[in-house]
Amino acid sequence: MATATRSADPHDNPYLEGNFAPVPDELSVTGLPVTGTLPPELNGRFLRIGPNPAAYETGVGHHWFTGRGMVHGIRLRDGRAEWYRNRFVRGDAPEDSPNTNVLAQGGRLLALVEGGGAPVAIAPGLDRMRTWDSGGALRRGFTAHPKIDPANGEMHAVTYLLDPASEHLRYVVVDAAGTTTHTADLPVPGVPMVHDMAMTATRVVVLDLPVTLSAAAAGRLAAGTPQSGDALPMRWNDDHPSRVGVLPRGGTAAEIRWFDAPRCYVFHVLNAYDAPDGSIVMDVVRYDTVFRDRFRGPADGLPALARWTVPAHGGAVAEQIMSDRSVEWPRINRELTGRAHRFGWFGGIGPESLRLSDDVGRDRGGSFEPGPLVKFDTATGESEAHHFGAGRVTQEPVFVARPGAVAEDDGWILSVVYDGGTDRSELAVLDAADVAAAPLARVHLPRRVPFGFHGNWVADDEIGAQPA
Repeated sequence: MATATRSADPHDNPYLEGNFAPVPDELSVTGLPVTGTLPPELNGRFLRIGPNPAAYETGVGHHWFTGRGMVHGIRLRDGRAEWYRNRFVRGDAPEDSPNTNVLAQGGRLLALVEGGGAPVAIAPGLDRMRTWDSGGALRRGFTAHPKIDPANGEMHAVTYLLDPASEHLRYVVVDAAGTTTHTADLPVPGVPMVHDMAMTATRVVVLDLPVTLSAAAAGRLAAGTPQSGDALPMRWNDDHPSRVGVLPRGGTAAEIRWFDAPRCYVFHVLNAYDAPDGSIVMDVVRYDTVFRDRFRGPADGLPALARWTVPAHGGAVAEQIMSDRSVEWPRINRELTGRAHRFGWFGGIGPESLRLSDDVGRDRGGSFEPGPLVKFDTATGESEAHHFGAGRVTQEPVFVARPGAVAEDDGWILSVVYDGGTDRSELAVLDAADVAAAPLARVHLPRRVPFGFHGNWVADDEIGAQPA
C-alpha cells in the first residue's frame, strides 16, 4: 500500500511504518468538509482508539498491541461534521493509558485495555480524563471487550492479569449505573490471553485458548534485553488446552462447565445466543495460530469466520467455517447482543495483507493490514463488500440503527478509511443494508488516523458532561 510515511526505526518494524506509525501531536479542527449528505439523525461522536507509542516504546521488542493510547473523535450534529480531535489517553498515573477500545456505559465514556489496566473516563469533548475503577472494584484491571446487555445496561467482562503469579481469570458484572455488583475468580493455569468473551441472554462463555504468558519473553522484557515482539510477552503454547467455559450470568467458579474447543485462537466474537435445544451458538473470528511464527502482530496466517456450537450437555465444541473471505473486527447491531442475529459487518483482509517481506526480499516479520468493508449474512452464507478504491482501506465498521428501525440492518455503517495516496483519513457513512453502494457521506479529516483497534458511535444521550 502506498504511503508517504515511513518509520525511522532501525529495526524495520512494519508496525511502525505507513499508517501503523504513530502521529506526533494532538489536533483540534472545526468545520470538517463533507462530500455527500450526512444523515441528520447522527447526533453524537464517532470515536476510535489505538496505540500511539512514544519513541521509548518503539525499540526492538515493539509489538503492535502496545504503546500509550490515543483517542480520535469526530463530532456530528444536525447533518454537520463539527470537529475532529485526537488526544493521548491520560489517567491519574502515567501508566494509565488504555489503547484498545472506547465505549459508553453508565453515562461514562470509557477507554479500555486488557491485562491489568484500569479504565479511563473521558469527557465528551476529549479534554478531561481520569482513571475510573468503579469505586475500587476494577483496580486490578479490566478488559477491552466487555459485553453490554441491551435490555438492562449491565456490562459483563472476563479479565486477566499479565502477571506470572496469576492463577485465575476474573468474571465481573457492572450494573447500568457503573457499580460493580458481582465478581468471581475462575481458576485457570498458565495466564491465558483472554481478549474477548461471549454472552447470551442467560450465560457467559470464557475463552481459554493456547496463547499464554511466556516466561522467557517476560523475563527478557524485565531484564531490558527484549527480542522481537516481547513488549507483549504472549506466545502460542502447544501445551495449553483449547477450551471454553460456560457459566450462568452472575455465576461462580463452582458453576462453570468446560468444553474442548477447536485448536486455534480467537481475538473477537461476533455474537452468541442461546439455541432452543440448550446449546450456545457463537460466531467467532478464528486463527490456526498466532504468536507462534510471528511475534509483533497477528501475522502467522489469515483468520476465518467460524460458527461454534457449544453443546447443551457433554461433548466438544463443533465448528463450521462460514465464509471463504478472511475478515476481522466483527460487529453486529448491538441491540442483538446476546440474542440471535443474522448480519455481521467486518473489516476484510486478504492474502496481500500479510506483508512477509519487503520489495527487496528482507524478512520484515509480517504485518496485518486491512482492506474492504464486508457484510455477511449468516442465514444465507452470502457476503458483499465495499471496496473504497485503490490504496484506500478500512478496519472496524460500526453499525448505527436508524431511529425507529425494525429491520436488523436498517441503519448506517460508520468506518474510518485510510487513503495511502494522500496519507489522510476520512469517516465514511454507508447504508448498512446495501454496503456495496456508494457512500452516503465522506467526512474529510485533517490527518490520518493510524491503524488501531476499536471504537464506537456514542449518541449524545449516552453520556454525561464530564468524566465521573
